[in-house]
Amino acid sequence: MSELVNIVLNGKNTTASKGEYILDVARRHGIEIPTLCNDPRLEPYSSCYVCVVEIEGQRNLQPSCSTRVAEGMKIITDNERVYKARKTALDLIMSNHYADCVAPCRERCPAGVDVQGYISLIEKGLYSEAIGLIKQVNPLPAICGRVCVRPCEAACRRNYMDEGNGVGIDYLKRFAADRDMESEHHYKPTIAPSTGKKVAIIGAGPGGLSAAYFLQQKGHQCDIYEAQPHAGGWLRYGIPEYRLPNDILDKEVSTITELGVKIFYNQRLGKNLSYKTIAENYDATILTIGSQRGQLLGAEGDDADGVFSGIDFLRNMEVTGQRYDFKGKRIAVVGGGNTAMDCCRTSIRCGSTDVTVIYRRTEAEMPANPIEIHESKLEGVKYMFLTTPVRVNKTADGKVKSMTLIRMELGEPDASGRRRPVPVEGSEFEMEFDYILAAIGQKTEVDFLDDINKHSRHGELKVTKWGDIEADRQTLQTGIPSVFAAGDGVTGPATIIEAIAQAKLASHSCHLYLTGQPVVPPRKEFLSKKDNFRKLSSNDFVTRYQKQQREEMPVMDANQRVNFKEVELGYTHEQAMHETARCLECGCVEYFECDLKRHADTYQADQLRFMGDHKEFDVNFTHPFIEIDNNKCILCSRCVRVCKEIVGANALTLVKRGFDTFVAPAFGDNLADTTCESCGLCISACPTGAITENVPFKPGPVKTDKFETICGYCSVGCTLNFHHKSGYLMRVTGANGQVNTDANLCMYGKFGYREFNSINRLTKPLKKEGDKFVEISYQEAFDIITQKIKSVAPDANAFFAGAILTNEEQYLVQKLARTGAKTNNVGSFHYLGTGNGFTSDSIQSSMFGDISKANHIYLFATQINRYNAVAGYMVNASKKPVTVIAKEESNLSNRSKEFIKVDSYYHFIKAVNHYLLSGNKQNMVFIGDHCEGFGAYSANLLLEDYANLCEQAGCERSVIERFADEFNNDYGALLIFAEAEVSDNTAAEIMNLMLITGKLGKTAGGLIALKPKNNSHGLSDMGLNPNWGLGLQDITNQEFADKFKRKWGVESLPSKKYNLVELLEKGSLTNILIVGEDPIGTAKHKAAVKDYLQKVRFKVVIDAFLTETAQIADIILPASLWFESGGSFTNTNHTIQQFEVGVKPKVELTTADLLTKLLNRFGVNSPTDIYDIQTEILSLLPQTESGKHLQFIQTTSEGQHLQFHAGCSYLMHNFDVEFENKLINAKTHSHERVFQH
Repeated sequence: MSELVNIVLNGKNTTASKGEYILDVARRHGIEIPTLCNDPRLEPYSSCYVCVVEIEGQRNLQPSCSTRVAEGMKIITDNERVYKARKTALDLIMSNHYADCVAPCRERCPAGVDVQGYISLIEKGLYSEAIGLIKQVNPLPAICGRVCVRPCEAACRRNYMDEGNGVGIDYLKRFAADRDMESEHHYKPTIAPSTGKKVAIIGAGPGGLSAAYFLQQKGHQCDIYEAQPHAGGWLRYGIPEYRLPNDILDKEVSTITELGVKIFYNQRLGKNLSYKTIAENYDATILTIGSQRGQLLGAEGDDADGVFSGIDFLRNMEVTGQRYDFKGKRIAVVGGGNTAMDCCRTSIRCGSTDVTVIYRRTEAEMPANPIEIHESKLEGVKYMFLTTPVRVNKTADGKVKSMTLIRMELGEPDASGRRRPVPVEGSEFEMEFDYILAAIGQKTEVDFLDDINKHSRHGELKVTKWGDIEADRQTLQTGIPSVFAAGDGVTGPATIIEAIAQAKLASHSCHLYLTGQPVVPPRKEFLSKKDNFRKLSSNDFVTRYQKQQREEMPVMDANQRVNFKEVELGYTHEQAMHETARCLECGCVEYFECDLKRHADTYQADQLRFMGDHKEFDVNFTHPFIEIDNNKCILCSRCVRVCKEIVGANALTLVKRGFDTFVAPAFGDNLADTTCESCGLCISACPTGAITENVPFKPGPVKTDKFETICGYCSVGCTLNFHHKSGYLMRVTGANGQVNTDANLCMYGKFGYREFNSINRLTKPLKKEGDKFVEISYQEAFDIITQKIKSVAPDANAFFAGAILTNEEQYLVQKLARTGAKTNNVGSFHYLGTGNGFTSDSIQSSMFGDISKANHIYLFATQINRYNAVAGYMVNASKKPVTVIAKEESNLSNRSKEFIKVDSYYHFIKAVNHYLLSGNKQNMVFIGDHCEGFGAYSANLLLEDYANLCEQAGCERSVIERFADEFNNDYGALLIFAEAEVSDNTAAEIMNLMLITGKLGKTAGGLIALKPKNNSHGLSDMGLNPNWGLGLQDITNQEFADKFKRKWGVESLPSKKYNLVELLEKGSLTNILIVGEDPIGTAKHKAAVKDYLQKVRFKVVIDAFLTETAQIADIILPASLWFESGGSFTNTNHTIQQFEVGVKPKVELTTADLLTKLLNRFGVNSPTDIYDIQTEILSLLPQTESGKHLQFIQTTSEGQHLQFHAGCSYLMHNFDVEFENKLINAKTHSHERVFQH
């Protein structure tokens, strides 16, 4: 029990353990103190000074992470002084943080749409998820994907690549939106419970629809009142259908009304709808009336018959449903914006072949979308630039005859930044036209002002001098507290996306009002920006990125456009995927996880406050799994220390001193050339995103869901957090698990998830027809399998289960063999042909937690830092003496106290045993109490030639004897070995050594046998062996047989036992079912394995991937992965580890479902629920044995090694091969350039 001290924390008396750090005490009391340099895995080393606190009696603030509590200490964690100090620390850090929190496309978008995020989701085929992300701020993606003015694309840094265009952001948005609308389950947001509040929204344009969408989600009932007979406002009545089809508009509106929003049509405020009614029935009102009154030319004669405002021209056609007949007519369109483009292109569709756009500036200054200009020219529209109307000339009956125009030239820039057009004196000329369409602007019409003010109880609604609604620009609250306004009615004519952004702000303020909170602007987010340091140029991009031209939008042929069918046809899937690849991913991928960003937000950091010189680095992508961006590094040294103190690799270091310091790979600039073990722990240590995962997909950033599971690779049994978006795995982090209590991971856990996203995943049953596979139904597959098994003698069938399977799945495989096929021909290729050494070596395994308690650790025949790295971290962190016994030196031996080189592991251990027994140094108390077979074992071993054993071991006798005595005499000696490196009889002799020395069951020493796979242990426990059943029970034992027959509901069980290797080699098997193993793909002797599998006439493979073994199968059934089904693994410590279903399976039936249905086909009932299967297993396991149960094993030769790589696991072997190949390919030198500004 630690000694307690009394302290005062933020004015409250409490206690803490003596010597405890203030930061830890605060966290236990739920007080958050910001920190960047602190890592709970490391001893504190203050460097960031963001965690400072005030301690009474001390002049200076103190870092809470490295200051220990003392009796009577009075601590203040948060006051003005502390706040300012933390803010100053963050301001200083940010002054040299040359990085973008978000991409410029998101910043430029008025609504703040996360473009980089949704492009990442589109790349992964997650279209509805992409739409869900967009709809967080923009509920009209299908519409905006067609008619937005695309400020995001203007900001896109792809423009620096001199390719002519930025990324086709809107095209991708439309692509995703169309697919979402076409899907059976389009995106629909969650609606909060009703608040009982009601909001009246005036106008069903983009602003009104958006405001209703946002507020309805908050639980407020939104009713929209629209003056026109249909929703959409300017979207419907101002944008022609060839750009925005009404059916698309209606579908998008329906995604808002389906939330419960109601729209009342033909209701005009101030006319047939009074504000009195609104005020009496609603708690708040939002005015989204738009600016829909058109302007004429403002020139003499513009009242002539045939002169229309562009808005009226477009609206009249939509309202009446009638098209103008412009055949043979000459049309002038005055203006250069998007309305002008709509007017000129509509005129072509109304039959005119003579349409001229007149614009007072040059084409370069036109505000219209360049694509619209281009398409209009294709359709035959003519342009007159630097020209403006002077007057309209009329016929005698007042109709348009012609227009007098004047040439212009560009002068000095005006308020918009564009050069002001100036008339050229004496350049007037006349042109004849039949119709003139003035597309030069719009105005707001507030004709309900008197009605509102007459019935308002509090405040007054006012208009500005421009005739727009007056509202607080920060909150959009008007002079009447319950009335808000948004869109063009506030700003004057603007864009759709600006109206949506305003609706978001107005709805935010309205929600605050409705819930009784102060109506204040949203808190401003801190964003680090490269543009704060200097202006970027093409030189920053053209040497760093490959050029890739934009995918052009497929369009209707120009000669087929004399109609109002949609011109743009939308991207194909292939085009969309190519276009996503053009995204440069400018924003930080750690946006949602970055501690620095979070603290900078909290303390409102100012990046410009201490702005001065700064450093710039190229991102180091040389490592295939890890990337280093020193622009984001704060020099906290966590990555360097984790690599040294936990991993022991020393692959990272701090280079140079002072302001010039940066993190770099040790002894070079290529991490792959160092002692880096590619574990990724440096990523877990980084608080800023300076070290991140180098992923093969676009990482976003994307906000993910997560679930906890157990690693499906090695046998250590680490607990993982899988971060995913709708089942697509995006990253893995460590959880504080039973084994990896500090959340550490190795390369398997960190990077092994990537294959799970593979598009090559099997999802349907397949049948071999000729040399091809065809899809079949589960019913047909089950019929074929059942018929084949029943058609032959029971022992002509064999069943194999992999170590990647859960205990429950392994159990079902042997149950299917024994009850369905009536054969004991059940096993695993993983341990095929090996003896009992690999079964007995973990009967009384020491726990991983015992590593820190050991006095001396012996690493025998194990590359623990490569294949079981988390256990290796524990060895490294223990700081205990380590002796490495191996056939050759490695970076592991360089970290050890002693390295013993041997030629034969088997003979080394046998020589040790011989020496101990010949000297009568065995632990007879332990042997007498727990073991059987000692006498025979000792007698036989002592008959062997000790000198010959030493010679074959390749080791001096003195070394062997010193090791034997040292190991035997040390109560805290712990031996760790890997089954993959030794033979079965070597494992048996290691177990004999543990019995001789009495080391088993010791809490500070003993034996850890590192099995190759996550559930290698389960194979023996679950009865995957012809010689024993569940729990290693003898299948010839009648009591065993009777118990199982009763439980399984069968009359008989098989009793014959065969050698599976002999059956395979002799071709005695007719049918074989292989679940979760790839014997051909992982075989050390592939030809032999392929040969004996080819002898089997009918082969069934149940797997998640088309492995080499699956390719020769007759029937393939798609398997689930462990985190899709739930269940348990048994790790190498013999600890059962339970896990739940994490994501929806990608297959119709899980592996357990498949096996259960096959059992049913043989008339065997079996539970379907994983927990019921576990209950059945527990009921059949043997009771704990009493008395002597440890057996000495006689060996006369080295025996058999495992015949398959990676425990016969496709996933693990595939990862190993790709991992090594990528590292080999990465071993080239790429120098990181450093710039100082």
